Amino acid sequence: MKGSIFSSLVSITNGLHRDNRQEKDFKFLLSDFKLNQKANNAVFKVTFKKPLNAKKEYYQKLIFNETENAVASFAKEFPKNATTPENKYSYTILLNKFDKYLNDISTYINKRGVTADLNNDDNYIINYLKASVIRLYSELQEQYGQFSENTKFSISEIAEKYFNDETFDVSLIEKNTTKKVATKTISKLKSLPKTSFAFKGKDKSNLLKVLEQLQIKIDLLENRTTTKQLLEILTTDDFTSLSFNIYFEANTTAIRYIFDKLKPQFKNLKLSEIERSNKFYTKNDFELTAQNLSSSKQYTFKEKETIDNIFKQMQ
Repeated sequence: MKGSIFSSLVSITNGLHRDNRQEKDFKFLLSDFKLNQKANNAVFKVTFKKPLNAKKEYYQKLIFNETENAVASFAKEFPKNATTPENKYSYTILLNKFDKYLNDISTYINKRGVTADLNNDDNYIINYLKASVIRLYSELQEQYGQFSENTKFSISEIAEKYFNDETFDVSLIEKNTTKKVATKTISKLKSLPKTSFAFKGKDKSNLLKVLEQLQIKIDLLENRTTTKQLLEILTTDDFTSLSFNIYFEANTTAIRYIFDKLKPQFKNLKLSEIERSNKFYTKNDFELTAQNLSSSKQYTFKEKETIDNIFKQMQ
């Protein structure tokens, strides 16, 4: 099959249903098959039923490789020195590509009568393909959604939007929580996770004034979050004890810049700790991750001057 696996497998004229190779042929192909590493920037992973024959395994690995390549390519599509208009353009191109993949797969499923019976080889392969492209769409939104004004969709909403599938098993696409195993040493003990951003000051009133001005001037927070709640999470000794989360109205570029401006007032306001707290979300209910915030760093954007002026006045 030529071209993208996401398009070629569901080609009505040359798709998966045209592949008449035997089990021994797929075993031969697998004997020299090299599986890619998972993309370093991956946020999600697809967890799927183990393939129980060579045809299923071959196509599962083929789809896995191309999916990881697509996720890894985001770094090239969104270089660190790119301008916001360039990133918005890249986002639109990729979103349109994934939109086409999803529509093509949906058309194929309907025309070929593909079902959820994973014992059938073709059903297994197409359903794995479907989950993989839903993951790609989710990866793009999660990592670079700040460069689009389009509505963001959850995994279940993507499945319903493109496949009219209201019962899609969202556990097939999970947040990737794999952590690197620490090197064992006798002299170093594993430190307990931090539960505070370690506010350096004693008087919180000045910080609250900054947050209130940001809310007035740039609509920092959604109406379900207050500036006092944001202040409490930033300055508490244990944010795990707080039952509420923070939902931002401002775009992620502005949020990243504000965190950078606030950082000198804290010992532990790092991007990794912001993600680990699980307390900060966009207005579309996407959790702010270190990767998302890192890729949002911009040197010029609409709200920058206003934010700078607020911090100057409060010094």
